[in-house]
Amino acid sequence: MTVDTLDFCQATAIGVILQTPSKAPDVFGYVRPHDFDGQYRAVAEAIQALRVTKTEISPVAVIDEMTRRGTIGRIGGAAEVFRIAQHGFGSADYAVQVISRHHRLRRLEAIGHRLSSRAASSDADPFPIAQHVIDEAQAIVDGIEADGDITTQTLGEFLDTDDPPHDWVIPGLLERGDRLVLTGSEGLGKSVLMRQLAIGAASGVHPFTHQRIPAMRVLVVDCENGPTKLRRALRPLAIVAEKRGEDPRQRMLLEAIPEGLDLMKPEDEQWLVRVVSAIQPDLLITGPIYRLHAANPNDEETARKVAKVLDRCRAAANCALVTEAHAGHGFGGTERPVRPVGSSLWLRWPEFGYGLRATANYDPNDRLVDFVPWRGDREERNWPKQLATGGAWPWRAVDPIPFPQSTTA
Repeated sequence: MTVDTLDFCQATAIGVILQTPSKAPDVFGYVRPHDFDGQYRAVAEAIQALRVTKTEISPVAVIDEMTRRGTIGRIGGAAEVFRIAQHGFGSADYAVQVISRHHRLRRLEAIGHRLSSRAASSDADPFPIAQHVIDEAQAIVDGIEADGDITTQTLGEFLDTDDPPHDWVIPGLLERGDRLVLTGSEGLGKSVLMRQLAIGAASGVHPFTHQRIPAMRVLVVDCENGPTKLRRALRPLAIVAEKRGEDPRQRMLLEAIPEGLDLMKPEDEQWLVRVVSAIQPDLLITGPIYRLHAANPNDEETARKVAKVLDRCRAAANCALVTEAHAGHGFGGTERPVRPVGSSLWLRWPEFGYGLRATANYDPNDRLVDFVPWRGDREERNWPKQLATGGAWPWRAVDPIPFPQSTTA
């Protein structure tokens, strides 16, 4: 690509907007102001500022905005804006493709320079360097910084927008994009509840009310139990599910990884993201959290990295996500807490956080547990207050809250 070609394309893209302001969404939907070079970037930034403030775009308005910003002198004065406007009769489609390609190549070149510098360091660690390069290159592939127009709304426009209906995965409990972290003492049945959530969603049976709901595709990545143990636990649930709902055998997919994953390593991160992206589940169930990395569980940076990978999976499939964590121990006869141990990030990360806690009169032979929130729900949902054993399913809500049948549509 020659300098003259790039210069002409940048002048054309900006000129088209100056001549026909209605074309601005088309241009800025493909490239951003910072994709431009030199004087074209300054003009593009002024145009974008006019758009955000809903000001009519014209060469004179752009000159006024640049004067206010103090950038008009840097481009050679008002005459340069009028010169660029004269290029507004070319093909914006071709121009923005050239500009976008040039910007991406420039970013790749910068990644290469930074990689060379980091790798030359005497104490360089290849894994974090490689992960950083992967993240930066992926941003270029995804167009995170390049594509998509800025459409910031006024308060009036924001409030006048109709809210879409809930996109339920489990009606009344989880919709797409929601994150749930379950905690509980060892032996109370937390893992059993996780499997009931999975089988219920895959067979079209609500896990707490046992009402029929739309069946969903479920992916379980179990990082604690081996295949044999998992098969033994799931077989009776699958039999119940088929009798009470639909056969879940084709809708539920599983990976049993008893050795766990280390999402701090690029290879494990890429594997998990690739599997979720390929399967496109409605519900992803994985964990427990302590088996998703091999670092200090109290380290904030480790938790951030693991959460980032889980969020990447969630976004790749537009799914709900459920994982589990261990709760802390009580001291001196105090009531055992249900908050997750480890980094405080796990208290802030999910939309919903609940734990199983034995009731005061807990009987191991006829289990009754409190279903306790350890953080405030970000949106009101029909979570039960207590769970009990008994019936066809391992767990049932003591006082189930039925959801309106219309929400299953």
